[in-house]
Amino acid sequence: MKRVERLFELVDALGGRRLSVQEIARRFDVSERTAYRDLADVGRQLAPVVREEGGYRLMKGSRLRPLNLSGDERQLLAALLALPATRRLAPLAGRLASLAAKLEAAAGRPEGDSSADEGAGPRLADADRTGPVPAAVVHALEIAIDRRLPVRLRYRSLSAATARWRGADPWALFHRAGAWYLVGRCHQRDAPRTFRLDRVRAVEGLEADGTAQPFTRPPGFSVEAYLADAWDIYRGEGRHEVVVRFAPEAAPIVLYARHHPGETVEEPADGSALYRVTVSHLDEVARWVVGFGGQAVALEPAELVARVREMAAGALEGHLTEIDRGRP
Repeated sequence: MKRVERLFELVDALGGRRLSVQEIARRFDVSERTAYRDLADVGRQLAPVVREEGGYRLMKGSRLRPLNLSGDERQLLAALLALPATRRLAPLAGRLASLAAKLEAAAGRPEGDSSADEGAGPRLADADRTGPVPAAVVHALEIAIDRRLPVRLRYRSLSAATARWRGADPWALFHRAGAWYLVGRCHQRDAPRTFRLDRVRAVEGLEADGTAQPFTRPPGFSVEAYLADAWDIYRGEGRHEVVVRFAPEAAPIVLYARHHPGETVEEPADGSALYRVTVSHLDEVARWVVGFGGQAVALEPAELVARVREMAAGALEGHLTEIDRGRP
């Protein structure tokens, strides 16, 4: 079996149930090392993968990342699907029809047809921007997740100048917003936290000092439920009703694209757009608004308005020259 075929079959298998690396290796007659590499490639190139106790699975609501087909390649694929000889493959008829419909939709959905978005859930399959992650880190976290053992992470947070050790109960690994993350209980804060995997420089078990006891994961925990109120990754304790006004020049960005599964967009007569969404943390939304350079204005809540002003002022201060500051 060619590797590309194996990867697509692996996606199909992971959508059905959790599989361990050993099961994947036996199923596809490859080494465990190759199975690890295939899982990494599926997560980076095809669909987001979650690692929980019991094995790997696809994240719920995920979809295959779009294939970068040229116009000629798309036409060729459409022609092959339309061949009578292809259509006579009765066992494949349903899947061929589905593939043809998706191909047609990818080329441009008819105006006003929103059926493809109904019930699709959040778009989780985005580009991968994960930096280098030591193989030993992933292996150690897999063991800890399976055995429910606490660990120490040497972690570099955005607010720290250097990497520091901190304890954690690792619950799951997942891919979202372009990178791999670990979610679990942070011992320092005694609360759930998300750690970006490429900032974890080392992992140590706590059994060496005799303090390790298996932890209890919250009943019914799932990555999907954990991230339900997040804009991307950050989670807070409250719920914020966000309202952002987009100028007519920027309105198409929110009128014709989805940025969050719970969003709504209104289109006033002046050509602008009013964007509404409920999230539990405001920093990621504030950065998004600031990135539009004035063509997006936060209206509600007051905390978001203040955060946008603070970030914009900081960006301005950082870009002032000595002359701007009135210095010779």
